[in-house]
Amino acid sequence: MSNKKSINSTFLYPDSPKSPHLVHLNWAKHVCQNIIQTPMPSNLRKVWKIFFKEMGKIPHSDVLLLESLYCLPIAARYKKIINPNCKIVSIIADTSFWKEKMNILRRIFYKIFLRYINGFITVSYRIKNEIKKYIKRPTEVVRPFMINEFKTGAYKFNKKILFIGNEAKEKGFLNLIESMKLLENYELFLVGDCYKGIGKTANNVNVEGRVDNLAKYFNSCSIYVHPADYDPCPVSIFEAMHAGLIPIISKYVGQSEIFPKKLKNLIVQNNQPMTIKQKIKEVEAFSDDYKFHLIEKAIIISLNYKKDKSIKDFKEKFYKILDTT
Repeated sequence: MSNKKSINSTFLYPDSPKSPHLVHLNWAKHVCQNIIQTPMPSNLRKVWKIFFKEMGKIPHSDVLLLESLYCLPIAARYKKIINPNCKIVSIIADTSFWKEKMNILRRIFYKIFLRYINGFITVSYRIKNEIKKYIKRPTEVVRPFMINEFKTGAYKFNKKILFIGNEAKEKGFLNLIESMKLLENYELFLVGDCYKGIGKTANNVNVEGRVDNLAKYFNSCSIYVHPADYDPCPVSIFEAMHAGLIPIISKYVGQSEIFPKKLKNLIVQNNQPMTIKQKIKEVEAFSDDYKFHLIEKAIIISLNYKKDKSIKDFKEKFYKILDTT
């Protein structure tokens, strides 16, 4: 498959409110001629029922690029019945291989379907290493890019904290909320679908939910905290760094793999409320010059995660997998 122009590729993404992610869609548009939504059936029996209906939507394809493993049953049937020479490459940017999510049904699913996959493109080395435990396939790492590139003015430490994320508990926002009980002089702003998983909060916690104007939060806050139990490589962290916020993240977040030595002290080793509180107070105690130094370093790092560079990297890794399988 070295002749890229002759390859007919189709991008499959699941019928979900969260799909397709803008990063994944942009990647796909640069290697795929077709973009198809696939249903998310509630059980495998339903997969077989809908397959022949969905099959008509998929044009002849040499390659199927999957946004997630939710698309794998239909892709596998396409490969088995329609085109045995079709190659399947899946993006993995979620908790698919996290041991905490590995229940018996998922193990059965993987035993049935993973063998059809030719390779993976993931967003962190942690996921790459996790995949190896279940299947030996070529796996490449491509970091996502900033969707928003906000810029702020002169930096001023103001004890305002920002978190952006969905309602998945492993994002760590509940522990962050608990830490605010220990940080009475601070104010937390929670943006995104995380509001769905939040009950009553302290007075210094602002549950904003989905917002139309992200810029005002990046402009008004001075710290971005992302204390996840598991988060592959959230775009919001790159965006916060670019906007001049000091990023505090857990070691379970993908960006912990790329923080240089000068930013390693912003990584917490666990995400317990007391640990989060102590790290925030530690940052507060830094001199203004040192805070500004951290911000400058974070901004420089964020510039490595722009759209054009990420797409170029994705294309190279995508075709590398095709050439080696």
